Amino acid sequence: MKTLIRKVLFLNISILIVTFVFIAGCQQQKPDPSVELKPLLDKGIAIWNNGNLDEVAELWDSNVVRTANQLPDVNGLDGIKNVINSFRASFPDLKITIDEEIYAENKITFRWTLTGTNTGPGEMPPTGKQIKIWGISILHFANGKLTREIVSFDNQALMEQLGFTMMQPSETKQ
Repeated sequence: MKTLIRKVLFLNISILIVTFVFIAGCQQQKPDPSVELKPLLDKGIAIWNNGNLDEVAELWDSNVVRTANQLPDVNGLDGIKNVINSFRASFPDLKITIDEEIYAENKITFRWTLTGTNTGPGEMPPTGKQIKIWGISILHFANGKLTREIVSFDNQALMEQLGFTMMQPSETKQ
């Protein structure tokens, strides 16, 4: 009787192991999101670096929303073009490099470095000073287009490198 029980247990355990191995082997692996998204990230960085605004519509969705630091959101293709054009006008030699990137389904988070020389007209007169700042961006994609862009960078470091200083607020009497 004990021998029969051992044989039945062995058979059941063997069936469980074979079933587990079969199920594990049949599961489809999710595709690596970087395969699809890395070329899109590279294209976006190239557009920032070369200023070819004719390519913006190929990458950004027409209803894209861009949020950066404490600035008002930028909406649509014209808004994205204005942001890129404004930065490139102030820093004609602007160069963005990718320092680190993380891919998820329809999403990229990456850390970047921006360098350039403030020689062009912008929101303030050019200082002629070089800058090097880093930031982090989170990009959301749908149907191969960038739909949401969240950007954070050290604005204080940018201003200090341009020669601006922070001043203590003046005291107000009540």
